[in-house]
Amino acid sequence: MKLTNTRLAWIFIALAVGAGACSSPASKVILKEARPVSAQTYYVAAEQFKTAQFAPPPAPDSYEQKEDLAAVLAWQNKRTEDDCAKANATANFTYDSLWGARSPFPQPLPAGVKKFFDRLASDLESAVTAMKDRYRRPRPFKAYPEQARPCVKKSWGYSYPSGHAAFSRVFACVLTDIVPGRRDEFFAKSDEIARDRVVGGVHFPTDIAAGKIFGDQFHAALLGSPEYGKDLEKIRALLVK
Repeated sequence: MKLTNTRLAWIFIALAVGAGACSSPASKVILKEARPVSAQTYYVAAEQFKTAQFAPPPAPDSYEQKEDLAAVLAWQNKRTEDDCAKANATANFTYDSLWGARSPFPQPLPAGVKKFFDRLASDLESAVTAMKDRYRRPRPFKAYPEQARPCVKKSWGYSYPSGHAAFSRVFACVLTDIVPGRRDEFFAKSDEIARDRVVGGVHFPTDIAAGKIFGDQFHAALLGSPEYGKDLEKIRALLVK
């Protein structure tokens, strides 16, 4: 089979996602400093992600796009009511809905911890939106309304990269920065959340792969933020003893 530029890009993505590693100071992606798109920036400005190097989604009618749709339809044909209920549980994206009992912090969340994750989510939302606006990929149920039938609440934004995959990946990386010994647990939950978006029918698999890679890039930029380092030290003092 001929390896097109898009296919080569997605082979690279598959290999990168398979590594399953957060960024580290030695491997962080170097991104140009920029001003925020609109809202206040706390750690990482979103503007840089409008032009940061990133593989595009599969082209419409390409072999890769057909494979993406086939994967969505395969899950649609085999998913159970329990699968859909589980996917719905994290459709409303919040720190508590994602981590719940797995959170290393006291419940309810201390004010300082909530403020930290609210700031992180604000920056990440702006960055993910900047990326989605670059590619404007329709979600499966919009691209294929006659075939794709979601079993979770429909998200009406663009599909690529997956916001849930990016958010859960970044949160897993950040929680690993705070509690390194629980890395595998945090990443397993992150991967589960991301997969449920395909199970639920609101994302293609390549959206998920891209969301994970974008999450690693965003975390790399976080590691270069002095403000992030300072706030991380503050909330470490609030961990469950």
